[in-house]
Amino acid sequence: MGNYTVLIGAQWGDEGKGKWADTLAAQFDWVARYQGGNNAGHTLYYHGKKVVAHQIPSGALHPTCTLALLSGVVLNPVQLLAEIAEIEALGVSVRPRLLLSDKAAVITPWHPYLDQLSESKAETPIGTTRKGIGPTYADQSLRIGLRMGAYIDPQAQQAWVRKMCQQVEGFEAFYRSHEAEWATFFAAAKELAPWVGPAEALCREAARAGKQVLLEGAQGTLLDLAHGSYPFVTSSCTVAAGAAVSLGLDPRKISKIYGIGKAYLTRVGSGPFPTELEDAQGEWLRAKGQEFGATTGRPRRCGWFDAVAMRYAQEINGFDGIYLNKLDILSGLDEVKIAIAYSHPTLGRLENYPADPTILEAVTPIYESYPGWKEAIETCRSFEALPLAAQGFLRAIERTSGVRLAAIGVGPQPEHRIYLSEAV
Repeated sequence: MGNYTVLIGAQWGDEGKGKWADTLAAQFDWVARYQGGNNAGHTLYYHGKKVVAHQIPSGALHPTCTLALLSGVVLNPVQLLAEIAEIEALGVSVRPRLLLSDKAAVITPWHPYLDQLSESKAETPIGTTRKGIGPTYADQSLRIGLRMGAYIDPQAQQAWVRKMCQQVEGFEAFYRSHEAEWATFFAAAKELAPWVGPAEALCREAARAGKQVLLEGAQGTLLDLAHGSYPFVTSSCTVAAGAAVSLGLDPRKISKIYGIGKAYLTRVGSGPFPTELEDAQGEWLRAKGQEFGATTGRPRRCGWFDAVAMRYAQEINGFDGIYLNKLDILSGLDEVKIAIAYSHPTLGRLENYPADPTILEAVTPIYESYPGWKEAIETCRSFEALPLAAQGFLRAIERTSGVRLAAIGVGPQPEHRIYLSEAV
């Protein structure tokens, strides 16, 4: 195993990254988040108790892991402190292990306000979490954002406020009318200050000393700002290359890249979704799979596995293997399906994932159907123990998607897993 391994979502997010990051973290010295903010929701289990991590890396429950939030992350200070307190209430110490990049952008009270305003006024809302993620990244690009290094400096704080009042329409009125919220926001800086520093340099130094680093993404590949179904995407780089950018790393030093997927597909918010099931079948998957957002509680849209999208994710990430979750949810079906291509009314058969969302919106999936299975599979611990129909479905996913399945999730708990080949 090399020093750097990347673990990312291979679909539209909500693939169950937290489960595998938590499982794999035991083998790593560092777990570092490289993008996203508190719009993420990674579900973990600690002695049977469910914990949802929104900003803290998924290695939080492993006391020997150093936890880092890198430059590509956007941070909500008040909610970060609340999350730390929630995890530490379980008896797990977080603070001595935490590093926050001084380059990371800060989500201020202004940014969720802008996010909510934009979504409420939009003719076709993107379907954001309204947490202020997009506006924070936008201000960073406009070079007017507040970074963690400045946030923990009282003089730099006030300089930023003065600049915003002078340059940004509506900011001063919002600032004056939300004094208590801003006071809470700035008070959090004192508590976070001890953990803020050159997280990237320290991470690289640790790797040079032989430490193993897991670089963890938040949202899925198909939500990437550049390579996803724009404009229905998140505001950061979710693909594997983003890990090297956020850490400031020679990408050739990344030794392994693993993707997380589901045996069916889900999506939250607006945007094209070729295999979506807008019928009783989709409702059945949503109910059985408990497909409701960990951050927002919103119901997820559900559909069949999409091999076209997975081939695209494989191409732009270069996965060494896929951890495929929720095979157990498909138990009980007479038939399961995989979209192997798309049919477009004017372009005909499409084997490749189109960049244009209007094309993607107009396609009809071309399916291959496979026999389902009735047996419960939560107790299966080997590929051979799975029903023959489930084995066939997994091999079909590999064949049609061009991926190697490294492991299978057969239930919600960490022990509900099957390793198919040598993995991390």
